[in-house]
Amino acid sequence: MTEHHHTNRLAKEKSPYLLQHAHNPVDWYPWGEEAFAAARRQDKPIFLSVGYATCHWCHVMERESFESEEIAQQMNEVFINIKVDREELPEVDALYMEFAQSMMSGAAGWPLNLVLTPDLKPFFAATYLPPESGHGMMGMTNLVKRIKDVWQGDERERVLEQASKIVEVFAESVHTVGDQLPEKHQVNITAEMFFKMADPVYGGMKGAPKFPIGYQANFLLAYAVKSRESRALFLTERTLEMMHRGGICDHLGGGFARYSVDEKWLVPHFEKMLYDNALLADAYVQLTAVTHQPRYQQVAQDILDYVLRDMTDPDGGFYSAEDADSEGQEGLFYTWNLDEVENILGPSDSQVFCQYYDITQAGNFEGRNVLHTRHTLEDFAAARGVDSNLLAQKFSEQRKFLWQQRDRRVHPLKDDKVLSSWNGLMIHSLVNAGAAFANETYLQAAERAARFIKTKLWQEGRLLRRWRDGQALYEAGLDEYAFLIRGLLSLFEADRGVEWLEWAIEMTSLLQQMFKAPDGAFYQTDGRDDNLILRKVQYSDGAEPSGNALHCENLLRLYQLTHDAAYLEQAEDILRAVRRYLDSYSPGYVYHVLNLLRYYDKDAPLFVVALGKDDKWKGEILQLLTHRYLPFRSIVFRHGQDDALIKRLPLLESQVAIEGKTILYICQRGVCKEPITDLAGMVQAVNAL
Repeated sequence: MTEHHHTNRLAKEKSPYLLQHAHNPVDWYPWGEEAFAAARRQDKPIFLSVGYATCHWCHVMERESFESEEIAQQMNEVFINIKVDREELPEVDALYMEFAQSMMSGAAGWPLNLVLTPDLKPFFAATYLPPESGHGMMGMTNLVKRIKDVWQGDERERVLEQASKIVEVFAESVHTVGDQLPEKHQVNITAEMFFKMADPVYGGMKGAPKFPIGYQANFLLAYAVKSRESRALFLTERTLEMMHRGGICDHLGGGFARYSVDEKWLVPHFEKMLYDNALLADAYVQLTAVTHQPRYQQVAQDILDYVLRDMTDPDGGFYSAEDADSEGQEGLFYTWNLDEVENILGPSDSQVFCQYYDITQAGNFEGRNVLHTRHTLEDFAAARGVDSNLLAQKFSEQRKFLWQQRDRRVHPLKDDKVLSSWNGLMIHSLVNAGAAFANETYLQAAERAARFIKTKLWQEGRLLRRWRDGQALYEAGLDEYAFLIRGLLSLFEADRGVEWLEWAIEMTSLLQQMFKAPDGAFYQTDGRDDNLILRKVQYSDGAEPSGNALHCENLLRLYQLTHDAAYLEQAEDILRAVRRYLDSYSPGYVYHVLNLLRYYDKDAPLFVVALGKDDKWKGEILQLLTHRYLPFRSIVFRHGQDDALIKRLPLLESQVAIEGKTILYICQRGVCKEPITDLAGMVQAVNAL
């Protein structure tokens, strides 16, 4: 590989992904007016290439094609070349991904490469392209030549026409409004579909690769508790148990990788994403609340401790991802050979450890070992006639030893940009864990992250999407607002301040004004950016739940707190709009189904805690209300005559402390029961729900 001393325009960017391409001989532009103007002025098609910093095939394509002087020269001659970090511009990525899926046979993924007209309409799409054609794949060299011929020849008219037609078809298919609410039995239908698709041995859905989808657990656990359905609990527990035993879990450092290439969760694709870990931590917190198994609490804490240790900015925001590759090799950082482990732990001590974590001479991944366990610790200990607690202690020390050694290795690249959307997910999970496990560290970390976003990414009454290296950029879309509002409502419910409720309400009304289709669901964008040739509405869940689904949940939570019918109406608009998709294939829209379960549950409790002097029993009551799983409950803490709170929640005017004593009010269907004045009575009343 030749050393390039010249840089392109990407050198001025902050995105780690764009900076990875700053020394390419390809004359890259970032997405923006400069590039579009150049395409119009020079009458050139646009080569749009989308990826992200921790994407393995993006690295491969860069090495093979974008670092090649020869290919770059051809690209620069024929195209205006634009590079996009999909995590910075998710609406650009989502729009062109949808176009690409309609233009290609087979699944589209990243890197995503399209050719656009100068007015940004797509007419060719592909994922990874090798430098030269072969094995039935078109190569970059051939593609450039082919597009050049089309653009300069008589096929151009036809191509332009086709590109316009594609955009038209998509514009017509944007679906915003529905006329009927989904029916209650849709919840049962969805659960039954999950049971049929589930892998009863390893959990998750049958087949490979397997993705750890944390929010499916949210639905199945709520369903298990609400419908007393043991299959839903079995499936959730099996999935989260087997994932934790598998190699997809980082047994030394905590946290989970993006997916496993096999059906057993054994060999992961080693990148770690903030959103996966936020969603999974929440799933393990909820499973702990349902089962009260300490091992699930431990997994949740391992995930959160990993994020606080390795993925947190000194000022409190959370970083985005860690790469799979280090020293040019996938998984090198996370894997071991037998000799290494024996050397570190000692020949006799390492024996039992290697048996438990299946570390062998042959290895299970390219001659090295991904740590995983075939048995529960209890079964393993029982088979050897040893005390499982002593063994757990021993393994814990040994894991720490290995982790310290691993930490000295060359680390994979860290994508240290801070995204407001993924931070919203993480704030929510930290609050839930902090409340249920009585862990003040987690609650403080959640609050610091919210403060970080408010300080750095909230400007002139608008939310921005990403911060890095002192720079905040990009207008937030629906997902950023929805994910963040969710985290803020949770902060408020854990008594971290009325300001979080106020900010959530402010952003909710902004969404209503700028993003909502009349009588319908919410667009992904506010429609002010002319360079997005289409305003999309997204209902399906992906790696994260759909923004429409999470915001529907926010609206239902706000309605439960405020009894303001405007929130309920907006939530119903989303549910009506999504109905047609639920009727066709509801598992792809499972977070909406979770909202449906919430919507039809009229008995969800609202707990009002009017705190007496010295906030007596505050910690005990918060844990009482969160350590057991009570689906769809809301919590409000009142401190004396809290005017800011009563302004927002006027219905709570009369739920006050009596003679300086802490009182719990349990409200259902808008009616509050008799005040409970002693802790034993509170425990009894909550446990009776």
